Amino acid sequence: MRGSKICNKQAPPVSTNVITICDTGPLVAYLNRNDPYHGWAVGLMKQIRPPMRTCEAVLTEVAYFLREDGLDADPLFQLLERDAVRVHFDLSTHWPRVRTLMGRYERMDLADASIVVMTELHKRCQVLTLDRKDFSIYRRNDRQTIDFIAPEAVSRETVPNGGLRGHRPRLQC
Repeated sequence: MRGSKICNKQAPPVSTNVITICDTGPLVAYLNRNDPYHGWAVGLMKQIRPPMRTCEAVLTEVAYFLREDGLDADPLFQLLERDAVRVHFDLSTHWPRVRTLMGRYERMDLADASIVVMTELHKRCQVLTLDRKDFSIYRRNDRQTIDFIAPEAVSRETVPNGGLRGHRPRLQC
């Protein structure tokens, strides 16, 4: 599963002998039954050996999007409580590299930059994401493609507000 591997709407085969790093989209889809990628995310989560790794920036986005969709964020905390998801990144240690990446990639947000750094820290890993376009462009260690699993795009008609879930509007403060 190198680089821009295209996956079916059904859950693709997942490498179980590597560390799995999870981006915002798959967690939101898993926790939100109304999400167009919910079935894909549920099928995928059944194949993954826990714990999935993530960062606090991803958890912040997941909680925000769940609340925006009128859902409780507690199921997210239950995933942490069960150790299905584990925060495995220290921004206070890795902020210089995160800063460099965000300077290099114009559209990169804090969560994506943190995930890219996490891939640099773990030689054998895969990223679960809805952001196929972005993770096809990002490079770990400046030159290496990132192994990721992403679903096929869903048509705009099936997504609320006509937008694609993998490309929600950026958070604004």
